[in-house]
Amino acid sequence: MWYLCVFFHRLLDYRRPEVEALAELFQPNKSNEPLKWRVPEDHHPDSPFHFVNLSSDDVARDIANRSLLVKGMYELWGEGSTLEELEQAIKSYPDERKSPYLSSESTFRITVDSFGKVMSFEEQNDRIHQLAYIPFEGRVNLKHPDHKFWLMETDDHGGNNGLPPGADIDIRVVRDGRGPDRNVWSNFKQVIMDFPSLRYFLCNMLQKEEASKSRFLCRELQ
Repeated sequence: MWYLCVFFHRLLDYRRPEVEALAELFQPNKSNEPLKWRVPEDHHPDSPFHFVNLSSDDVARDIANRSLLVKGMYELWGEGSTLEELEQAIKSYPDERKSPYLSSESTFRITVDSFGKVMSFEEQNDRIHQLAYIPFEGRVNLKHPDHKFWLMETDDHGGNNGLPPGADIDIRVVRDGRGPDRNVWSNFKQVIMDFPSLRYFLCNMLQKEEASKSRFLCRELQ
């Protein structure tokens, strides 16, 4: 299964090797095949966003917990260059993967986060309301939810957010795994990322003078 691996922006040459070493520890590779990686379309290799193929959520969580360079692991739920594309992608994602986190017996919370921009409280609420098509049946619990979702948005504003040229940020829907937040382990989450712009990552294309945006929703796994 493909996971979005979000790295801290440091020790760039050691990021993948560290994950590969931990993958060998947690999912022994009897075939000796190298770990499969891919970089989102139009992303520079130094981008913090990489995709890695791992055998299970448990392996992704164990790697994120042990790693010093991984900020989080995410299982992709859907992606799109527009909110409409994102909606179709999420609706097409297998129900058996989504339904355990949408049931009436569970509680949830959606947190909006951004990369490369600051969003007002009103903008954050608007983003959350645009996810109304996701069939949550449980109640909202802001303090102690069973499932924590993150709607994450990146915005290039014509620049590269400190990354080399070609490092456009993209959008994905993923479920994010436990990872080190510097001194504190973060939780494994489920994420939906959408990058409304003209280029596809499945989503993110930047016109010369246009801002490039990306959004994703993720759910933390306990």
